[in-house]
Amino acid sequence: MSRITHKGDTLILEYDLFSLPTAQHKAGLAGLLLHLDSLRQRRVSPIPRATVTGAQAEIEITQDSLQALFDDLYDAEWQEVGRKKKLEEREDRKFKRIEIKKFEINGKKKTEKRFVYDEITSKGRFIKDLFEDDRGLWVKLWRDMLWSTLRGIPQTRGVYKERALQQPSSLGEYFWKILTKAGSFQAKGKILSEAISSSIFLGAEDKSSERVPFRGAIAENLLLHFWPISSLIFVPRIYKLEKNRERNLKLTWQEKGYVLAIPVPFNLNDFCQDFKEVAKSLDPAISGFRPRAALIDLAEEGGIEYLHHFVRQKIKDTEMSLSLAAVEIYHLEKTGNRICQLGAERLIPREDILKDYGKFRDRNANFLYKSLYLRNLLYGNSWHQDAENIFSCWPWPFFIYYRDKTPKEIRFFGRDVRKKLNDIASDLQLKKEEGLMSDRDQDNQLALRINRIIKEYVNRRTEEKSKIKFKDFSQSKDDKGRIRYPEEYRKNRKRVCTDAFLDMHGRRDQAFIEYFTGTICSVPQFLPEADFLMISQALATDWSKIKALSMLALSAHSYLMDAIEEEKEDKES
Repeated sequence: MSRITHKGDTLILEYDLFSLPTAQHKAGLAGLLLHLDSLRQRRVSPIPRATVTGAQAEIEITQDSLQALFDDLYDAEWQEVGRKKKLEEREDRKFKRIEIKKFEINGKKKTEKRFVYDEITSKGRFIKDLFEDDRGLWVKLWRDMLWSTLRGIPQTRGVYKERALQQPSSLGEYFWKILTKAGSFQAKGKILSEAISSSIFLGAEDKSSERVPFRGAIAENLLLHFWPISSLIFVPRIYKLEKNRERNLKLTWQEKGYVLAIPVPFNLNDFCQDFKEVAKSLDPAISGFRPRAALIDLAEEGGIEYLHHFVRQKIKDTEMSLSLAAVEIYHLEKTGNRICQLGAERLIPREDILKDYGKFRDRNANFLYKSLYLRNLLYGNSWHQDAENIFSCWPWPFFIYYRDKTPKEIRFFGRDVRKKLNDIASDLQLKKEEGLMSDRDQDNQLALRINRIIKEYVNRRTEEKSKIKFKDFSQSKDDKGRIRYPEEYRKNRKRVCTDAFLDMHGRRDQAFIEYFTGTICSVPQFLPEADFLMISQALATDWSKIKALSMLALSAHSYLMDAIEEEKEDKES
């Protein structure tokens, strides 16, 4: 329990990190310390004084320093914003004028009407300090998140309106009075509590379904104003499928709310130092009007990305050392006048997961493969689990390479599958040489055996249909050593892979087993007896796994790109 004591005109707030009730409280204590550091750098005075030792923090505040703290936290200004549509005027938004914007698209000059408003926006100076944000991208992301989630309801923005009108924040005076009162209660062995607003605590409500009021101790509620400072904001993308004029598939994406990654620190000094280093080291590249480092393809990616940035290795004992114990992620989106929580998760740092993610994250992976891989990585599943669900939700040209139909805006799915299978083969070979093979490797061994069967089937059937043998052109290569595939060979390979993929997709249980044994295995396979027994047993006990691995292998082997196309993708990877 946090303590409040009087010392003349000063209040001393004592916090123990491990006694705070939630991740948001713990992140709030770290955020308060980061904010104080920003105030010191900007030479704002007076400010509270903090003494930190490991998991304990002692904050000394006066009425003036508390006022300066909240004045800076909620500092705001009026800013001109152009809108395409005329909006309703509010206290935080005032119509100013109409402008005509001229621009050019594909050589054609166009004009658009813009309705210009004066709107209140957070200054977020501490965000600019932390992220060394000269271009203002992280500050803009911070503002957009605030106005779409925590302060998504206009009535909750009063604290910013006060500062935009150059008035002192009312929270400074309020907290001084209520903290003083809470200290008097504590001296008598009592606890003073108050209701918690959803604008400072995610998931807060007046009363629970059991009609239990949602309240918290005063000193701890103070911390809830600061947790967003120590959190990272991510923007998840969702992809939409469209058809262009040539009726080819085209992929576009749009933002889907915000993901807030909230840390659970266990060493305040180390965490604050790590966070400052992380914030300054984030990729400065831009994607549209967002920092590229903030864009993710699934909500869980925000949590593991946060953990990845905090990984540090101890050289002396080669063990992973982190200054935080976990990360909580919340996916929020504003729909109408409601702030919807689309998901919540808590991720614990695991060395094996973070090492695998560290190898994977720098790749320009297909978004569907990335979602499949990361979810399975986080939840301890085989890398291919639930692949069939993805196959059911998207058109087959996303998985079988078809030059005129497969979307060109993204890396082809089968390329990532092929790389994964090659990585598995290299890893198993190394383990075999070092005598480290275990029962856990059986799943990957099965994946390689199925891949070998599918490869043999695709090669044989392509040669039969095209009347062209691979050996006849295998030595015909470009100046970079890449094989020049005849067009007839490409066309028939595409047909073989497409037919097999769709035939498998529509079959279940015994129907799939009969197709696999009667069609895929109809070409000579020359399997060792151990491989034959492994596949036979898997077909009898888990046919769905064989189906998923077969369809993944078909995706990998459908990929025969032109040298120019392959070179382009290599540069983008």
